[in-house]
Amino acid sequence: MIISDTAIKNRISVVVFSVIISVMGTYCYNVLPRENEPDITIPNVFVSTEYKGVSSSDIETSVTIEIEKKLKGLENVKKIKSVSSEGMSQINIEFIAGTDIDEVLRKVKDKVDEAKGELPNDLENDPSVFEVNFSEMPIVVFSLSGTCGIAFLKNIADDLKDDIEAIPGVLEAEISGGVEREIRVEVDADKLAYYRIPITSLQAAVGSENQNTSGGSVTLGDGRYQLRVPGEFKTPDDIYGLVVSSYEGRPVYLKDVARVLDGFKEETSRSRLNGREAVNISVKKRAGENIIAITEKIDEVIQRSSPTWPKGTMITKLMDKAKEIRMMVADLENNIISGLILVVGVLLFALGIRNAILVALAIPFSMLISFMVLYLLGITLNMVVLFSLTLALGMLVDNAIVIIENIYRYMQQGVPRIEAAMKATSEVAYPVIGSTLTTLAAFFPMIFWPGIMGEFMKYLPITLIVTLTSSLFVALVINPALTAIFIRVKGDKKVSFMSAEELAAAAEKPIEIKSPILKVYAAFLFASLRHRVVVILLSFTFMILLFQIWMLAVGLEKPIEFFPKIDPKNAYINIDPPEGADLDYIDRIAKTVEIAVNGLSDIKSESDNVFPVEKYDSSYLPKLHRTATGREFSGPGDLENIEYIYVNIVETSGGLSFGENLPNHIGIQFVDLEDRIKPSTLSLEEIRKRVKGIPGSRITVAEQEGGPPTGAPINIEISGDNFSMLGTIARQIREIIVKFPFAEDVQDDYSEGIPSVLVKIDRQKAALFGLSTNAIGFALKTAYNGLQVSTYREGDEDYDITVKLPESDLLVTDVLHKLMIPTPSGQLVPLTTLASIGYSGTIGNIVRINHQRVVTVKANVDETKITGPVARAQAELLLKDFPIPPGYRLQFTGEQEEQQESQDFLGKTFVVAIFLIFLILVVQFNSISQPFIIMTSVILSLGGAFLGLIVIKSSFGIIMTGVGVISLAGVVVNNAIVLIDYTNKLIEGGMPVSDAIVAAGATRLRPVFLTAITTVLGLIPMLTGISYDFHKMAVSLVSESTQWWRSMASVVIFGLTIATFLTLVVVPVLYSLMDSATIRLKAFAEAVRKLYWKPFGISE
Repeated sequence: MIISDTAIKNRISVVVFSVIISVMGTYCYNVLPRENEPDITIPNVFVSTEYKGVSSSDIETSVTIEIEKKLKGLENVKKIKSVSSEGMSQINIEFIAGTDIDEVLRKVKDKVDEAKGELPNDLENDPSVFEVNFSEMPIVVFSLSGTCGIAFLKNIADDLKDDIEAIPGVLEAEISGGVEREIRVEVDADKLAYYRIPITSLQAAVGSENQNTSGGSVTLGDGRYQLRVPGEFKTPDDIYGLVVSSYEGRPVYLKDVARVLDGFKEETSRSRLNGREAVNISVKKRAGENIIAITEKIDEVIQRSSPTWPKGTMITKLMDKAKEIRMMVADLENNIISGLILVVGVLLFALGIRNAILVALAIPFSMLISFMVLYLLGITLNMVVLFSLTLALGMLVDNAIVIIENIYRYMQQGVPRIEAAMKATSEVAYPVIGSTLTTLAAFFPMIFWPGIMGEFMKYLPITLIVTLTSSLFVALVINPALTAIFIRVKGDKKVSFMSAEELAAAAEKPIEIKSPILKVYAAFLFASLRHRVVVILLSFTFMILLFQIWMLAVGLEKPIEFFPKIDPKNAYINIDPPEGADLDYIDRIAKTVEIAVNGLSDIKSESDNVFPVEKYDSSYLPKLHRTATGREFSGPGDLENIEYIYVNIVETSGGLSFGENLPNHIGIQFVDLEDRIKPSTLSLEEIRKRVKGIPGSRITVAEQEGGPPTGAPINIEISGDNFSMLGTIARQIREIIVKFPFAEDVQDDYSEGIPSVLVKIDRQKAALFGLSTNAIGFALKTAYNGLQVSTYREGDEDYDITVKLPESDLLVTDVLHKLMIPTPSGQLVPLTTLASIGYSGTIGNIVRINHQRVVTVKANVDETKITGPVARAQAELLLKDFPIPPGYRLQFTGEQEEQQESQDFLGKTFVVAIFLIFLILVVQFNSISQPFIIMTSVILSLGGAFLGLIVIKSSFGIIMTGVGVISLAGVVVNNAIVLIDYTNKLIEGGMPVSDAIVAAGATRLRPVFLTAITTVLGLIPMLTGISYDFHKMAVSLVSESTQWWRSMASVVIFGLTIATFLTLVVVPVLYSLMDSATIRLKAFAEAVRKLYWKPFGISE
């Protein structure tokens, strides 16, 4: 082959080129950005509009629907979902995966701009439009706690925020919890009414007086002086002296109608860590930045700052993506190196030291070239990429084994090194290229995987295609050149030249069957050739038997799973309080949940809405736990796996959100996998039992899920117009699903809403005074919600000055009767003159999907007992005859949508992969029958795939098992290609078919076994989770990544193993059958020709 011959002739240049590859590849590996999961772009755009004090139904009609109307014309939209809640409209536009996010973001902004003219005039801010990106999720979350007080902790957090945001690559640092200083002017509604002063006038007075004014400049003598009129408040008490109006000829001071409080803003959120008040800091990075480098700089900031903190102040990392990435990368690196050692060990045993080293060089060179290509493609080093490298590990030496083994065989025949390298490489080059192309053909269609799952998994085929292509280049260029320099054969005759005839004879000469293994194999193969039909029937019967065993052992109970379930590092207890619940109420529920998690109280014995918060402090008394590795730590509660319990609660009118976790939640952080006494899933089941039945709120438990978001296993959307009817239907369906075995956390998102005070404006009276509904509504909102009118500056810090009614007045409606509304002419009109005041019920959060009102019922399932797809199928059966009213629709969505999309795609991918492989084989062999023989390897491998699932007791995973089966299709045919290609050569050389079949099998036995064993051994650490930790220099018995990839590894390992053994027997037998059939067919055709052609006078 030209490229190989050129490389061998220019061996020194190839050596230099190899050194360059080593240097550049190592550099690219070191600078590749590290990510835990692929940095995928979710094509989602959010439109958020705040409209304080407005009910959800009014938000829906005046804001949400108006914006949705304009969004209807957008292209490539997959789904539009909106949530209208009290004071807030949120719209999520989900686009088809692969859509240019920058382009659609611009288009959405344009559409929202078009809608602004239809929105209420008194919106405080325009709707905000923004995209969602995984890379903008927090990379690290810190929790500050201590004895210095929550206000001081907030000050520390503010200082850290400034320093952290100054780090290059940091997008922002968000603070939750703590209190913030505020200068609050609380007005007395009775005195305002007495002096006939509208609250808006008082707000305007405070805002206009607190400012320094420039009076220009003045000339005095020979100089010019700036004229300044200082007006900023030097102390909060200065506000008392403001004149806000006049009454009966004398000034009315602010102190006459209000009081000034130097305190803290009303709490909107609270955070705790293991029972202690805390302030949390969440740090986000910019897209494309290196997480590990940024986290290291953040740690440096904290180290510099911490010595200045009060004694007893602690900072704890609740989430650290950098640590997860380091562990994941180290884990997969250990697996790769451990697999590499196993592969090299087998090569040393089979090929000897020199040949083994020459073959093993294919691994580092292929990977280094791959790192260079991945760097140029802008792909990060993540768990999918690293597993792909692990999967490719054993395959990287396949081509090198075939080529170097063939060179070695030539040299054993006495061919000189250079000639042997050229001739042997050329002889197997096209079979090697063909086998590589068949492997690539299996992975190539997966690049076009649609949806979020496709965005997540596409890095697997890309990495494998890059890596295997690199291995082909190494096998055809670097390996022959290095082999020509370094290979040696025992008893080398030092022959320097061979004639063409001698080279041809050496090429056609098969290996001598001398070893006991070869003799046994040859005898078995001869026997198989005498009982061909029996061998075929037994092989396929064995495959069917393995499938039946899997069905009995696993498949009947848990036949299918969508995505592998991992033992979670974190879990979340979501609190969905009633509409209108205040922060104190939510906090009491959260404390009750914490007590239950810590195992101190049987909550189910408590009466409704009576929370045993007096037990809170005692529930967090430190308890000493010991990990599986012997480490001792002080943790909360009696569950050994829990290291931290952290709380985040916010005052919200409703808990509905677009994410899986609600704004109010309690986070559970478990110890690392290697430290767990038992699986964290068992701890989660215990937590579910403990929090079940807590009154006053809907409590659900959600575990951390790896991979892209897919939704709940059971997710039922009920759509229609009447919201109350939707709530009724949802309740009926929820009651059915609750009775379903293994269903957990059953809930719906229907909310009753809260009673509202209805101010019904008399439009005719309002018009007489020149007032509009918007003007009156604005006056009400500013009175009740308050208005930030100015800022008070002290040193380098600014603090808000807010004017509002006191909290005590907000609890009663009598104050409404005292409010005065200013008219455009300056008159003051009592609110009661313009409107009637009453009570009315409201709707809670209103969810719309694709422009229809929707209520969703969803549930998790105990996946140790049943898989999500099976549970969903049974739920569909349960609801098959559910009486849905006319005009309403029931639809299963969530995980179902992604599962169906992925299932359909992988089914088509398998067919396309088989077709591409077959097409390549037809071109390579110029035959139809021989590719069919080779393709039987794919069918035979399926039995091994099910054996692998039996061994690990796993369901058939739509994603991981499906990808594993497709991968097998491209791998298992390689051995059959090499086998049949050499058989053809021997037959063409004049050898009888049966002898050629046995001779080819014996000659190719060692490379066939070596290529299979190296692939299998490369994946053994991924299957077992056992590897050597080269960072700690100790054996590691657990692996985080194994949880993800175990099923795929088992399918490839056992599928390839079974297929290899059967290929060495079944493929030769099928070749013999096909040859016999061809002979009979030719004989039959000849007989027909002689019988029918001669009577017609047709000459031969």
